[in-house]
Amino acid sequence: MTTTSLAQVSSGEDSQATGWRLSETGTNVSLRGLSAVDDDVIWASGAEATVIRSLDGGETWHSCGPDGYDDLEFRCVCAFSANDACIASAGTPAVLLRTEDGGTSWKETYRAESDAAFFDAMQFWDAKRGQAVSDPVDGRLLVVETNDGGLSWKKLSTELPLSRLGEAAFAASNSSLLLGEDGRLWFGTGGATSDTSRLYTRSGWNQPWVPVSVPMPSSQASGIFAVCRGPAIVGVDAAGPLFCVGGDYRASETSKVTACISLDDGKTWQRVTVQPESFRSDVMAIPEGSPLARSLITVGPAGTDLSRDGTNWTSFSDVGFHALSVGKRKVFACGSEGRFARLD
Repeated sequence: MTTTSLAQVSSGEDSQATGWRLSETGTNVSLRGLSAVDDDVIWASGAEATVIRSLDGGETWHSCGPDGYDDLEFRCVCAFSANDACIASAGTPAVLLRTEDGGTSWKETYRAESDAAFFDAMQFWDAKRGQAVSDPVDGRLLVVETNDGGLSWKKLSTELPLSRLGEAAFAASNSSLLLGEDGRLWFGTGGATSDTSRLYTRSGWNQPWVPVSVPMPSSQASGIFAVCRGPAIVGVDAAGPLFCVGGDYRASETSKVTACISLDDGKTWQRVTVQPESFRSDVMAIPEGSPLARSLITVGPAGTDLSRDGTNWTSFSDVGFHALSVGKRKVFACGSEGRFARLD
């Protein structure tokens, strides 16, 4: 399928140099999973068991979703190459699948026993080690891990803290789980009715998951949707600050808090000075080589914001997206109605 550039939209201080360049994907379903292997190989996934793949930076796409799973939404995709990728379902049954031939065939590698399972995020440290996290089952988050690239999975043996009443994560962009070095991780939730959301942290392999309060209101429709690490701040944190975004995903509601920052690796959090304009579902650091390198970008259904320091956000575009992914130098986004774009 030949794709056409539909529009180029931007605003703000860099408007003359950059903008979202939208491309046709051949589908009109909501896309919430996005994984760029590099600047050319990109996988996306979403509703109606949709999985699509591009080998030319999003210019053209072909459908490669699994057969027999038509009612499921695959909101998580993690790709390792043009041929190898894993996907996770949001809904019942909660399943994990893997392909080694570019989506021509898929193998189911894990199926949760409980109907309460609902995969919200799946990420990999490398080509072998990864984790997938589900909403609570029997009062605790269900976490499964792999040591063979998703060919097999096992339930995490380390006991997790009890979940709060109503606590859950949001399968909005596969970004509520952030992985760090040596088994470290951060996982954001919402769901419970509270003035604060919770972020689960882990200090290393086989260490306990510890919940931390974040000053972002939590409810059935609000909480933390995405976590990322930003560029290092000299003299503050050699590894760089952590950021989380979210809010209330309902278009009819106003989100008073949409972004928070941590300068101590996630131990404590505070609200940023100038918030993104409304609910945001994903946030990422823009890679080196981009005209906006060392900046951060956040997206949601109502638009895009940029920040040079993570504490002051400026509206960049009113085109909405659900999820982000970065290649070597480029930034990609996907959203409702099969929307895909790259940041030029």
